[in-house]
Amino acid sequence: QNGVLKALSFMFEYIGEMGKDYVYAITPLLEDALMDRDMVHRQTAATTVKHVSLGVAGLGCEDAITHLLNFVWPNIFETSPHVINSMMEAIEGMMVSIGPIHVMQYVLQGLFHPARRVRDVYWKIYNSLYIFASDALVAGYPRIEEDGVNDYRRTHLELFI
Repeated sequence: QNGVLKALSFMFEYIGEMGKDYVYAITPLLEDALMDRDMVHRQTAATTVKHVSLGVAGLGCEDAITHLLNFVWPNIFETSPHVINSMMEAIEGMMVSIGPIHVMQYVLQGLFHPARRVRDVYWKIYNSLYIFASDALVAGYPRIEEDGVNDYRRTHLELFI
């Protein structure tokens, strides 16, 4: 399984846009690898997901990439530095393919979690997201009503929406 995942990773790294035809065929294999007990399989699958998501960005495969995000996301709490790096790269690739606001919707749920270890991981992803697309995140921030003292309106953004 490790050899197949490595071959898929290298293949999708080099074929780019042509990978659009194969995304739905390899999704079950990547699902299984991302749930595997062996962390090497999860790491290689995350690298493959990164290459797939970068290759199909803007080609209409957002549903498959979102589905894979649901399998990548539970692995963000890994302890191995190599697995953590692979998962972060996979999430960053998904920021390109499905958009930063979609990824931010996953991140917002853990930014203020009571456990410090959980918060640290979520803030690391949020900081990466902020560096990648700080301008695009404005549209995804939750709307806050005026409280009498502060005015939280985004007038320029609301003009364009």
